[in-house]
Amino acid sequence: MGVRSDLDIRPPGQHRPRILVVEDEPRIRALTCLYLGRAGFDIVEADDGRGALDAFDADPPDLVVVDLLLPGLTGEALIGAIRDVSDVPIIVASAKRSDDDRLAAFRLGADDYVTKPFNPVELVARVQAVLRRVRPGVESETQPCSYASGRLIVDPALRRYVLDGQEGHLTPTETRLYLALSAVPGAVLDRERLLAVTTRGVSETTRTVDVHVANLRRKLGDHAANAWVIETIQDAGYRWIARRDDSPAPQHASKDRPR
Repeated sequence: MGVRSDLDIRPPGQHRPRILVVEDEPRIRALTCLYLGRAGFDIVEADDGRGALDAFDADPPDLVVVDLLLPGLTGEALIGAIRDVSDVPIIVASAKRSDDDRLAAFRLGADDYVTKPFNPVELVARVQAVLRRVRPGVESETQPCSYASGRLIVDPALRRYVLDGQEGHLTPTETRLYLALSAVPGAVLDRERLLAVTTRGVSETTRTVDVHVANLRRKLGDHAANAWVIETIQDAGYRWIARRDDSPAPQHASKDRPR
């Protein structure tokens, strides 16, 4: 169900981002949709994981807000299923409050995490912040780069990579982490700086940086014990060590921007 707002002041014809809100509690879902609608977003609602997955497959949204405690297909399973096919931004809104729950969500590929009860105004601000970070035009100025004699190619504009001939995709957070590290090869970036770059400080602990680095390493074929892409500097942070090739990287992926 789409929700439009009389308060929307976007210019006529401008794209209205579509948000998939997955929440089984009717009051919370209605309030969330109301505030997002007033902020100028088109809304698709789902009250369980299966319905959300069907809605996502039918018409992929620009961002997903998902509870974890869902009937049937859990929020964690839904995030995993979405990440299998898409790098669309995902914000978790859940009553699960522990650091372990947060880190587990980030490991699955979530981009942000807000705990219940939450202020709907804050949630709208987080949605807007995440969408600003992945808006077209920001990363499109960055050209694909080739590393280790073509073993690894990363195209941040499309959030795509090719490792040993196999193509994959990066989440928005992983792309920002890649851009931050690879922009200053050999320089050590501490966790606080990487937290600010990747999440703009919306996550409270630098442990989330370790999770995102681990996810990026896994995708790029890197290992902490035998690093060739990202090196861990004990008690200091991380640095990019993959050797960049002199020749330009080929255009390896479709020019359709990922959803």
